[in-house]
Amino acid sequence: MGELVKFLGFGIPILLAFLGWGFVYVHGRYVTARAARLDRVNRQLRDLYGPLYVRLAASNKVWQAFWSKYRPAHGQNHYFGSDVTLTEKELDTWRVWMKSVFEPMNASTEQVILKNLDLLESDDIPVAFVEALAHIAAYKAVVFAWERNDFSVHTSLNNWPHRALMQVVEPEWQKLRKCQRKLLGG
Repeated sequence: MGELVKFLGFGIPILLAFLGWGFVYVHGRYVTARAARLDRVNRQLRDLYGPLYVRLAASNKVWQAFWSKYRPAHGQNHYFGSDVTLTEKELDTWRVWMKSVFEPMNASTEQVILKNLDLLESDDIPVAFVEALAHIAAYKAVVFAWERNDFSVHTSLNNWPHRALMQVVEPEWQKLRKCQRKLLGG
């Protein structure tokens, strides 16, 4: 009986110390993993999905404002088309807006995508990102021609994929905001 009391006298504190160490270890790993997840979510929101979401919303607003000012009698279609005839003034207005408003917005969108691909949730690059980058790249040739007084072309080889981009970016932004609130305890 004395041996059992002696064993329990030493064994229980050792067992409690081991359990305490185990709890601290597991809790520390949990806290570290949670902090790392919050850091990644914050970076995704700050550097990729947040800036893209705001740029896409702003570019859509400015496009609507442009359209309502310069093409109010036409539906919300493209400025150009096979059934559209534009005056030289309308073409000049288009060039001014492309060079001073739309292309700078596109260039910043391009930089956000290219600099932050590591923050994508998916292993695959969204098709809408590739289409946007292709549109931006093709417009660089158009703008370069304008700088050489060649106004024979006014559009990119492909259209701006606004709807497809929003279908990728908006749900990710919303999901990450929800995750961020949860990780912050909200």
